[in-house]
Amino acid sequence: MLFIANVFNVGDRTLLGVVTEPVRSEIGLTDTEISLASGFLFVLFNLVAGLFVARLIDVGNRKRILALGIAGWSIATALTGLAQDFGTLALARIGVGVGEATAFPAAMSLIPDLFRPESRGKAIAVFQSSGMVGVVSGTMLAGILAASLGWRPMFMVCGAAGVILSAVTLLTVREPPRNIVRDSNGPYFPELVAACTRIVSTPGFVPLALAFGTSGMVGAVLGAWGPAFLQRSHGVPLAQVGLIIGPAVGIAGILGTLLSGVLADWLVRRRGVLIDMLRLPLVALPLAAPAAAGFAAASSLLLTMTSAFAMNFLLACAVPPCVNYAITVAGPGDRAVASTMMLAATGLLGGALGPFTVGVLSDAFSARFGTESLRYGIAAIAATPLVAAAFLLLAIRLSSARTDGLQSA
Repeated sequence: MLFIANVFNVGDRTLLGVVTEPVRSEIGLTDTEISLASGFLFVLFNLVAGLFVARLIDVGNRKRILALGIAGWSIATALTGLAQDFGTLALARIGVGVGEATAFPAAMSLIPDLFRPESRGKAIAVFQSSGMVGVVSGTMLAGILAASLGWRPMFMVCGAAGVILSAVTLLTVREPPRNIVRDSNGPYFPELVAACTRIVSTPGFVPLALAFGTSGMVGAVLGAWGPAFLQRSHGVPLAQVGLIIGPAVGIAGILGTLLSGVLADWLVRRRGVLIDMLRLPLVALPLAAPAAAGFAAASSLLLTMTSAFAMNFLLACAVPPCVNYAITVAGPGDRAVASTMMLAATGLLGGALGPFTVGVLSDAFSARFGTESLRYGIAAIAATPLVAAAFLLLAIRLSSARTDGLQSA
């Protein structure tokens, strides 16, 4: 059920990216306004709400919170189909962001209570692969429904399906016992601040979060602007854009996610050193940069999607090890807050800054490059996986220094 919930979670947030062009044309928006609604505002409210929800998840009934979140984001998804201007579109996206703030921290709190540490990496990888399934199903379904029914009914149909899932979740999912009992009667805000302080003070956590966030920039841009890029620069029809980009991105993401989860567990078992799992993304991230450049620069559709496949495979290899390490070092009572802080990094740097930067650059380049301006906006951030690798190397060194100090003591 966590897998299915995250399919809907990621699938619903990708819907707007698929129909960016018809929405922009009908409502009369600029690329900057679209990027604000689909990126910055969505992510901002998703993260603010997520931080407060995460503490409730760490001490409350996770099943009920998740079911309420599914219902909330599904209703907001349906309301997106009623948008008439930038303001109403932004409000609907904010609602989606607030509701979706429940899915990831709830799962990261539940999974450690359901799986032992030696198999937790694979469990997290399987859960994370649901996001790629959501990308595939969301882009394909959005393209088909929007082409046959229109983009407004498409949002309403997808939102109605999520409301049904919310009821099924509430009726079928059980709340597992926690590995640790926390006092839920203490002051809420002091406990939230204390949890954030404990997590941020963990050696290596801040650069790890920055690496995780920066690594998500080109992936978020692909989701937000990839369909529009294929339509503008490669002439792909709306009905086909989801069929082309969905499998290429989703299959690569699923393979990279599952493989990295298995390899991360193997690396840890080999020497019994937790930090070893981070060496996998340290190799994968630098290799993703030339693939990202190829996606933006390739002239043929085949080479463009081949580059997208390679890029997403390599970027997906970074996700399970980083998330697994973060929630493991955070401790049982702070897992939801730790996972939300990781999500905040990838949301602000990836989901907000990445698409917004590309939208602004596309508008700025439009006078010179016309419909090709989006290509140059995407190319401008192709090197961000290298920045992510540098942050990750710093995180490994800080975490290793702490471990060495403890062993010496």
